[in-house]
Amino acid sequence: IKGFELSLSVPFDLFVDALEGFGFVGNYSRTRSGVKLQGPDGPDEPLPGLSEGVTNLSLYYEDRGFQARFSSRKRSDLLGEIQGFGADRARVYIDGETVVDAQIGYSFDGGTFDGTTILLQVNHATDEPYRQYFRETGLTQRFEKYGRQYLLGVTYKF
Repeated sequence: IKGFELSLSVPFDLFVDALEGFGFVGNYSRTRSGVKLQGPDGPDEPLPGLSEGVTNLSLYYEDRGFQARFSSRKRSDLLGEIQGFGADRARVYIDGETVVDAQIGYSFDGGTFDGTTILLQVNHATDEPYRQYFRETGLTQRFEKYGRQYLLGVTYKF
């Protein structure tokens, strides 16, 4: 396994005081892997579950009880490992994907609702499909759409 990761966290008020509470967090990783699964003379295959490239980006705002976040994760194609017929492990090729999530919330500080936080989340906002494919032909082996997920939560600390 060889690779590297770069990470950056920037609160925007470093540049302009008016942007207090706004910021950016991001990272990028690049990984190359190879293993001979069919003996010493077999072909190199990447380790299952590792994408060569993965990018995570988040823009956020957190100030005066308000919080908002927009996040995206992009990963390249990968060799996956799933439970096959008869409970054996089967290797499959999986399309890369971009997953987008968003959340907004407010934490009350004082008054009747002191200690209460309300949070609304949308996970998988772009409804990116999951696709397995045959490496030799690129034809689809399995295609699924999971849909968006909406979550509303209320917490209370006392």
